[in-house]
Amino acid sequence: MTDQNKTARLLADFYNGDTTPEEEKYLAHFFNNHKISEKWRIDRDLFHALYNPVPISLPEGLSERLEIAINRHIGKTSTKSYSKLRKLYISLLSAAAVALLCTGIFLAVDRPSGKDFIVDTYTNPEEAGIAAEKALLFVSAKLNEGLAPLEKVKESVHKTTQIINANLK
Repeated sequence: MTDQNKTARLLADFYNGDTTPEEEKYLAHFFNNHKISEKWRIDRDLFHALYNPVPISLPEGLSERLEIAINRHIGKTSTKSYSKLRKLYISLLSAAAVALLCTGIFLAVDRPSGKDFIVDTYTNPEEAGIAAEKALLFVSAKLNEGLAPLEKVKESVHKTTQIINANLK
């Protein structure tokens, strides 16, 4: 593989982000030490910028002038937009504080201690068994009351089925 073919392949990999540091060093070396055609000029300039950075000196007093310009710009912005933004922040923070307060109250209020949380109603197991049996009988009676109308429906469906079967024969 020629240097130019290898370089073209590595450049494609470089622009896709798939090169290793060694391959990038090869590309930088290639652009520094080879005479290249016009088609490689942009790539060469990129590699020179990345791997041979030139120190840039800032003009004296630039920082102070930028700070003054920024402060002047901030002073020109309308106080209405600033106050609207401030009101929005205050509203959001107030809503968050209320949500946090409600959560805290929900978690803190009326929480029984660990021992008092589950308490047995009966101390005598025989009494507990009798009470459970009464509760189950009550539930059974209510369930039977609810199922009684369905018995009438069941009888009606059975009679209807008999009539249909007799007519189909």
